Amino acid sequence: MIKKVLHISLWVLLSAGILFLLGFVESKQNDRFCSGLDIYIDRSNGNFFVDEDDIYAMVYHEADTVVGKKLVDINSEALEHKINNHPSVEKSEVYKTIEGKLVVEVEQRTPIVRIFAYNGDSYYIDSTGRIMPPSAQYTARVMVANGYIFDNFIEINHLNARELSDSLEVKTLVDDIFELAEYIRKDELWSAQIEQLYVNKDFELELIPRVGNHRIVIGDATAIDEKFDKLKIFYYKGLSKTGWNEYSVINLKYANQVVCTKRM
Repeated sequence: MIKKVLHISLWVLLSAGILFLLGFVESKQNDRFCSGLDIYIDRSNGNFFVDEDDIYAMVYHEADTVVGKKLVDINSEALEHKINNHPSVEKSEVYKTIEGKLVVEVEQRTPIVRIFAYNGDSYYIDSTGRIMPPSAQYTARVMVANGYIFDNFIEINHLNARELSDSLEVKTLVDDIFELAEYIRKDELWSAQIEQLYVNKDFELELIPRVGNHRIVIGDATAIDEKFDKLKIFYYKGLSKTGWNEYSVINLKYANQVVCTKRM
């Protein structure tokens, strides 16, 4: 019993000591003046929408100048909020080091498809399903969607395609385009083969392949697995014998069948 009490007492003293040291370090850190700004941008997704100069300008804008300020007077959360409002930033983290540096870490958003709407609007859908505006300084190499798309940027920029319901009030082509683009992106074969998504005048989704002079009619984004399984079988067992340019249209929208139109 005595050993148990001693053991608990030691842990309490150790914890108190750690808390005291942390408080002491924080107090000393807050007395320091900011000696510099380090910016780290995660480019592992291959995108370059944001660079160090962009973040530098945001941090140093007007009253946000930080170098020379006391660390205690720098509002890290406010800076994070400001940086997170950049349309190409997924999230950021701003923190202070013991050495007196202010560190900014930035993660960019990852677009998966770029939409060119019928009225000339252009925007991305990112990997989380959110609408993302284009950048004047960088263009992502992603699949393109065009045709009879009437979802304008201003009307849908607040939407998340992943979370849209099927009600007629909010149903748009964006959710189907997102589902299809996400499926293709995650499949090694189809991400290499499909380069464009087209919406025809009947508002059906069509795919334009890199190899083969044909259109692939998907219809809508329902039963995607089944449709691509049919296409894979047809590619391997059909086109491998007839040739890649035998058909002008490969229609997958009907259940349990592939309907093809021969090239005239």
